Amino acid sequence: MSLSIVALIALSACIHVGWNMLLKGATTRHISSWLAVCLPGIITLPFVWADTTQHVWLIAAGSAIFQAAYYLLLAYGYSHYDLGVLYPIARGVAPLLSTIWSMLLLGDRPNSYGIGAVVLITGGTIWIGLRNRTAGQPLTIPWLPILVALMISGYTIVDAYGTRASSPFVYYSVCMTCTGIAMIPYIWSQTPDLRTAVLREAPRALLIGAGSFASYLMVLSCYRVAPVSYVAAAREMSIIIAGIIGWLWLKEPFGGARLVGSASVATGVILLVLFG
Repeated sequence: MSLSIVALIALSACIHVGWNMLLKGATTRHISSWLAVCLPGIITLPFVWADTTQHVWLIAAGSAIFQAAYYLLLAYGYSHYDLGVLYPIARGVAPLLSTIWSMLLLGDRPNSYGIGAVVLITGGTIWIGLRNRTAGQPLTIPWLPILVALMISGYTIVDAYGTRASSPFVYYSVCMTCTGIAMIPYIWSQTPDLRTAVLREAPRALLIGAGSFASYLMVLSCYRVAPVSYVAAAREMSIIIAGIIGWLWLKEPFGGARLVGSASVATGVILLVLFG
C-alpha cells in the first residue's frame, strides 16, 4: 500500500478512537449509537438522493444488518467491558475474519507478507486486550468482543463491495439511513421515554456521528484502491493511538504488554507499506 493510503487510514483511526471515547462516556449508549447513525444519514441523504439506485439500497440494507448489530453490541459491551479490553479484542479479531471473507467472497489474494502483517496486527491487538483485563480475573474466551468482531468483518465485506458499486459518499449515506431504520425496533422497545433520551444524548451523538461518518468515509475510499484485508488490518493502528492518548492525556501506564502489542501492530503496518 502507498504511504498516502496509510496516512488516510491513520487519520481515520485517530477519529475512530475519539468517537469511541465519546460513546463510552454516554449516559444512554444505545440511544447515542442510534442517533450517531441516524443523524449523518438524515443530513446527507437529500444531497445524494438523485445518485442512489436500487442496487445500492439493496447492498446498504445488507450492511445495515451487520452495522445495527455492531452498534447495539458495542453500546451493550461498554456496560460490561472496559474500553481497553473490548476495543482491542474486537478490533483485533476483525481483520483476520475480514481477510478470510475477502479471499472467499471478493477474490482478494494477499501475498505472504500481507498475511504475515494481518497475523502480527491481529495478535498484537488481542494481546493488548487480554492483558488489559482486570487483575486477578480468570482468562476466559471474550465472546462478546469476538461477536462484535464478527459484525465488523461482516459489514466490512459488504461495504467494500458496495463502495465499488457507487461512490463512497453516496453509499455510506444510504447505508447509515438503512442502519438507523434497522435499529428502530430495538430502540423503541428499550426506551420508555424516548423523547427525553433523544434530547439528552443528541449533542454528544452529533459529535459521535460526525466522527464515525468522516472516519469510515476515509476507509471506504481506501477500499476502492487497496485490498480489503490490508485496509482492515491497517485500521488497527487505532489501538496504538488509543494507548498513546491514554498515556499522554489520561495518565494511564503504557505498560510492557501494551508496548509489545503496539510493536507487533506497528511491524504489521510497516510490512503492509513495504510489501503489501
